[in-house]
Amino acid sequence: MGPSEEPSPPNRKGEPGEHRAVAVELLRIGLGLVWAVNLVFILDPANRFFPTFAASAASYAPTTLGGPGLALFVAAHGSVFSVLTAVVTAYLAFAFLTGTTTRWACVVGFLLSGLFLVTQWGSTFSFPGGTDVGPHPLYMLLAGGLFLAPAGRSLAIDPYLLHRLGTRPGGSFLARVLNLGRPDPTP
Repeated sequence: MGPSEEPSPPNRKGEPGEHRAVAVELLRIGLGLVWAVNLVFILDPANRFFPTFAASAASYAPTTLGGPGLALFVAAHGSVFSVLTAVVTAYLAFAFLTGTTTRWACVVGFLLSGLFLVTQWGSTFSFPGGTDVGPHPLYMLLAGGLFLAPAGRSLAIDPYLLHRLGTRPGGSFLARVLNLGRPDPTP
């Protein structure tokens, strides 16, 4: 090796924690796939989601945690809440699959699943004799974990958006809003 030649850096398989970061992103994408399948069920005409939404919501009234008011309100406005459910489900599928507005998707997914859990409480948890807690506690756990991890730092659109917004005049405010106040994760 001559005096002007520098030694090549050692081969590294990856930075510490890189595997964990990829695992977090794969969980995010997996949750996006689950929400995408939920959207397919909603949009499939054979499942009759929209025409039967109000009756389905009303059927949870006797078992809603805190009384029947929430379920009956949703049932009374079934056309609005069925479309809102479909739109939010589509947003969650898109956001988790692409890593776009990931932190917001974690909050929205946690709250939506919490709302479903409260509404379906007595139908999901039956004492004695219940055998399943249903999917909503798992959705909440995943959304909360992805928020804390935090997801959306790789294999995602968020780092690009945050960087681009952060370099424009007035964009740093939008980047903070998009990222729920966290600093831009990109260097």
